[in-house]
Amino acid sequence: MKTALLFPPQWYPSQPYLALPTLKAHLESRGHEVDQFDFNIESYEIFLSREYLNRCVEIVQTRLSLPAYTTEEQEVKAVYRDIISDKDFLDSVLNEVEDAKNVLRDEERFFQFEVYKKAYTTLKTAMRLISYAYHPSRLDLDSFFMLGNPEENLAGILSATADRVRNPFIAMYEDHLIKNVAWDDYGLAGLSIIHVGQVIPGLTLARILHKRFEHLHIVIGGSVFNRHADLLDNKQVLFEEFFHSVIVSEGEKPLAELVAHLTAGESLATVPNLIYMDGGKVARNAKVEALPYEQLVCPTFDQLPLEKYLMPYPVLPYMSSRGCYWGKCTFCTHSFIYDSYYRKANEVRVAEELDHLSQKYKTKYFTFSDEAISPNAFNRMSREILKKGVEMRSLGMLKFESGDKESPELFEDIYRAGFLMLFFGLESANDRILSIIDKGCDQATERSVLKNSSAAGIWNHLYLFFGFPTEEREEAEDTIRFTVENSEVGSGTIHSVGQSIFALEKDSAIYHNPGKFKIDRVLHDPERDMAIVFDFDIKAGMVREEVMDVYEHFDTVIEESFPSRKIWNYLSREHFLLYLDHFGKEEILNMSRATVPLSSSAPRGG
Repeated sequence: MKTALLFPPQWYPSQPYLALPTLKAHLESRGHEVDQFDFNIESYEIFLSREYLNRCVEIVQTRLSLPAYTTEEQEVKAVYRDIISDKDFLDSVLNEVEDAKNVLRDEERFFQFEVYKKAYTTLKTAMRLISYAYHPSRLDLDSFFMLGNPEENLAGILSATADRVRNPFIAMYEDHLIKNVAWDDYGLAGLSIIHVGQVIPGLTLARILHKRFEHLHIVIGGSVFNRHADLLDNKQVLFEEFFHSVIVSEGEKPLAELVAHLTAGESLATVPNLIYMDGGKVARNAKVEALPYEQLVCPTFDQLPLEKYLMPYPVLPYMSSRGCYWGKCTFCTHSFIYDSYYRKANEVRVAEELDHLSQKYKTKYFTFSDEAISPNAFNRMSREILKKGVEMRSLGMLKFESGDKESPELFEDIYRAGFLMLFFGLESANDRILSIIDKGCDQATERSVLKNSSAAGIWNHLYLFFGFPTEEREEAEDTIRFTVENSEVGSGTIHSVGQSIFALEKDSAIYHNPGKFKIDRVLHDPERDMAIVFDFDIKAGMVREEVMDVYEHFDTVIEESFPSRKIWNYLSREHFLLYLDHFGKEEILNMSRATVPLSSSAPRGG
């Protein structure tokens, strides 16, 4: 039996996502026949075309001619009139969108920043035009949102996946993507849904396939439904309308078992980690421990259209470990799909696989998808990469440990191995907040490690958030002060930063122990029966309005303290990796002084 693996929209168009290449490689190593399809990048190829945008203009004209019964409809009609009447705007987008797409694929023009910036802005504008056609839904170069967050409840999912007015993916699949696959050749279709922005597009695809191709067994995997697993007992309609089964936790072993059972016509009762319908009820099979790293195989990117990603060269994702070696941060849910089971590859194998992938796909660019690489693993891995002579340029995630473990010598080896950019989860620079987050470090450690990393030539990017339970204004100011002191206008050890507001996520330590963090009540809205993020009541710390005020103030601080934001604010992390390799850290800092600011929303790196 042949398997089709599908990655649905809406995700970043810079590189493939790692799930499908990993699963394809594993299934093939077990003798199964597998094809993989990245419907995400294929949808961008259609969205960002003159033909599609012309169709969107026609949709806007049609919607403009319809009666407006509500205040919202009247307001959007005013916007529609402005769009249709602005011929110069429409011509510029329609005439330039194809070339703008190609700029990001063209080596010469990609590195001309003003040309790049104009192309990037054109593509953002094109996505905004599509959003108007499907108003009030919003599409961007990395996300898809529908009004009311329908992915958070069963009724919303049922409605949104059938809504031809507000859901552009129904027509995208029916008119374009589905007809390009010979579905009769397959017995199983596996969809990976790894982000909330994929839920409606992914389930729209599943619903169409479920209805049209009755012979297909449709299985869902990925982090979103892994976190929904405990909610599915009374959601039989999902199995009846959208998919036949769900795989939880890591997918290699269960998916291979599922393919084998379906091929042999056997009962699914012994397929591990599987949720499915049995006798009209939702059944759950026993979970098994994920495969050790020795039984995992190198991912394969065969069949993926690497030339279609919006990059001048392929940038491939890679993982050297699964789970998080620390695994204690009280807000985090990243390791949930790994059942908090951390293991890593042998560093010799890592160097060999990077060399293999580099030669096979003719690229030296990689992004490490590890939750965090330990200092010891980084040390051994860097030395093996250098020893084997692998030409690599990459980025990775690192946790603050200590100035001794994360020494100048370590970062020198990391940099020489090809890691040009490191992402640190700072979260906060206040010692009390760091303690209750259980980060295992303090502000002094953060300062020391950033100094060591920067001195080696590495670009340091920080993630941080405001509004952790009980955080006071002066504690948030500690983080702001630390960022400014070490910014470009300060010590120069922080080079870019992305901020967010704390979100209480299902399955985090805080969610399961709210009282420990002085949360009085987690608000469970029955109309959000598939929510992942929750509101909560708390009497300690900043109120929501004050958190928003701090967040907005910090945005101004970033603008003033990081002149290079005029460069990195436009670039996805993959694009920025190429810029770092092409220009070097110092030249990018110099470029920013000659760059005229232009309004833009923050990219993936932020």
